[in-house]
Amino acid sequence: MTSLETSTVSQPSQAYSNQNVEAGRKATLRRLLMSHRQEMPEFDRALATGRIAEMLRQRAQEEFWRCVAVYLPWRGEPDLRGLWQQWQQAGLSLALPVVVGSSRALEMRHWTEGVDYASDLMGLPVPATGSPLTCDTWIIPCVGVGPTGERLGAGKGFYDRSMAQLRAAEPTGVLLPRFIGVCFGQGEAAEPFAEPHDQRLDACLTDRGWRRF
Repeated sequence: MTSLETSTVSQPSQAYSNQNVEAGRKATLRRLLMSHRQEMPEFDRALATGRIAEMLRQRAQEEFWRCVAVYLPWRGEPDLRGLWQQWQQAGLSLALPVVVGSSRALEMRHWTEGVDYASDLMGLPVPATGSPLTCDTWIIPCVGVGPTGERLGAGKGFYDRSMAQLRAAEPTGVLLPRFIGVCFGQGEAAEPFAEPHDQRLDACLTDRGWRRF
C-alpha cells in the first residue's frame, strides 16, 4: 500500500475518533452542569429566575413577540411558568414542544392555561389537543451554552433537528424564528464544544444578561 493510500484510509478513522472525543467531552460537561444546576440553593435559583423572567419580559415588549415557543421546567431548568401565564393573559400565543418521533423535528403545539395534558414520546407533559403553531420566537432551555452560541441540551438532538430543518427551509420563503437559549449563568461554558450537527443559537439569556451570537 502506498503512503497516499494509507493516508486516504486513515482519515475516516481519525475523524471518527475526533467525534468520539468531542461527544465524550460534551457528555462529561453535560453531567457536570446538570449536577450544578440541580444543586443550586433555592434562594439563588429564585433570584436568578426572576432576573431572567424580567429580561425576557422586556425583550418581548421591545421586539413585539406575538407567538412564542416556551417550555415546562425539567431537572432544574429556570421555572418561568409565571411569565408564561402573564404572556397568555397579555394575549400572546404560546406553544409547547412535542416529541412526535425519535428522529423527527419537534412539533410546537398551541398551549393555553388549563388544557388537558398527555405524555409525548419522551414522557413529558404536552397539550393533549391543539394545533401546531408557527412561532416568531423560540425560548429554548439549555444545560449550557458555548462562546459561539453552541447549545448543550439533554443529548437527544430534538432541538438541533428542528432548528436545522427550519434553517434548511428558509430559502423557500419560511421566516425563521428567533432562537433564544435560556439557562443559569453557571451554564456559560468558556471553551467551545460543538459537534458538526450542533445548531447555534441567535442569542442566549442568563441571569447575567444577554449574549448575541
